[in-house]
Amino acid sequence: MDFKADLWLVLIAFVMAIVSGLILIPWLKRLKAGQSILKYVDMHAAKNGTPTMGGLIFMLPIVLIAMIFIGWDTPLSLIIIVASCGYGIVGFLDDFLKIKHHQNLGLRAYQKIIGQVGIAVLVAVFYLRINPTGEIWVPFLNVFWQIGGVGIFTLTLLVLVATTNAVNLTDGLDGLAGTTSLIYLLFIYALIALTDIGDEVTTVGNLIAVAVGSLLAYLLFNTNKASVFMGDTGSLFLGGFIAMVSLFTGLGFALIFLGIVFVWSALSTILQVGWFKITKGKRIFRMAPFHHHLEKCGLRESKIVAVYAAVTIIMGIVLVLSVMYV
Repeated sequence: MDFKADLWLVLIAFVMAIVSGLILIPWLKRLKAGQSILKYVDMHAAKNGTPTMGGLIFMLPIVLIAMIFIGWDTPLSLIIIVASCGYGIVGFLDDFLKIKHHQNLGLRAYQKIIGQVGIAVLVAVFYLRINPTGEIWVPFLNVFWQIGGVGIFTLTLLVLVATTNAVNLTDGLDGLAGTTSLIYLLFIYALIALTDIGDEVTTVGNLIAVAVGSLLAYLLFNTNKASVFMGDTGSLFLGGFIAMVSLFTGLGFALIFLGIVFVWSALSTILQVGWFKITKGKRIFRMAPFHHHLEKCGLRESKIVAVYAAVTIIMGIVLVLSVMYV
């Protein structure tokens, strides 16, 4: 890991993302690319019409810097960028249809799933070829376990589909998905540096550095009160990016712990929907995902973001300590 080079990449990406935001936000406003707020999310009514597709603010620097500065010395970088952009395109189509029809319904659920699974299959085939033994790091034991070809293929599919949807569900409050993703990537970078993974993932560390700088800049536009939302364009891109940098560095299992807030966003939604159907109308939470339940309980958005960030930081510290002392 070249920490000096990565710090420069953070700075370059930060500046590029600031410029992107200053250009894109007025452009999105002129296009009237505003988010339509669901009626039952009444506490967000004032946000109706806020520009969406702001994920382009961090997506453009990541893609451009990868092409210009990082190069394609390993296939890992190429597949991460290409597949992440594929997820971003699925999200863009969803956002575009919402804007076009002035409602919070874009692609149908099955259409999004088809796109997500299709990309995940291609990524899984690629990853199986470069990691046929399915070597993956086991948190807290600090060992690498070979789960085999079928295991790594299945895990890749599950992680990609689950993570893209989980990050998408977490993107419900100003700064929430961006902040937790930023912290997640910082700790993944630390784990890469501490675990004996090998030189072939150096460019993945470079990509993480670029993403960190881009997200730092994006949060200047997205924290409460947000002047832009990342939209499905950004959240699906980000979910795919997080899943792949975790998988390709052998740290896929870390998602369960370091990405606990993403897991809980998805799990709380599944529990809510399942219980609602089973009991024919009863709810576990006041609203799902869980961050909306906390809102209904009276917590401010900034407080909820701080809680989610703290949980992610604590889990990251625990994982880092487990590597250092186990």
